[in-house]
Amino acid sequence: MLYFNLRIMRILSMFKVSLAVMALLFLVGCSHKFDSDVLDLDFYQWNLWHDRDGALEDEAPSCGWEILHRGNGQLVRIPALIKDQYPGELGAGIYWYHCRFTLPENWEDREIAFRFEGIGPILEVYLNGAPIGSNLGNAVDFELDVSDVIYYTRDNHLALRVIALDETQFDSAGITGTVLVKSVPTESEKAP
Repeated sequence: MLYFNLRIMRILSMFKVSLAVMALLFLVGCSHKFDSDVLDLDFYQWNLWHDRDGALEDEAPSCGWEILHRGNGQLVRIPALIKDQYPGELGAGIYWYHCRFTLPENWEDREIAFRFEGIGPILEVYLNGAPIGSNLGNAVDFELDVSDVIYYTRDNHLALRVIALDETQFDSAGITGTVLVKSVPTESEKAP
């Protein structure tokens, strides 16, 4: 009987350790990749939507901003090429990536920029429904200062309009790298 009790106690002890390790892994796996000055949007929920009714001259999704912001389209993990998400599609098209995020509380009053590390071929960037920049070229890294238009204390909606004019562009269209939100600490935060 004593042997049986010791064995049960050993099993329970191993179970507690296993449970603690699993809880730690869960918390690490569910947390956003974050350091004090960079927010990696690769770990956020992204939607991708093919705007079949959109036109090149449009400055908004044909479904409207509210529908896009609610999660229109299919869930994707970035980096994500459009051709991999829409197999069988041929050639040209207008596609919208969308991500909702909130800045950390300690970023208020900081300068904020988006850094795109590989996206194209033709990209227009919208924040909270307003155009904030564009980039012509495939997989080119670039940054946009958004300090004047970003919401510091509520949800932000980042929308990326990717345009593929032909089948060659379609093959490489989409987000091929990382999307980061960077902050510049204020002078008082930099002081020791």
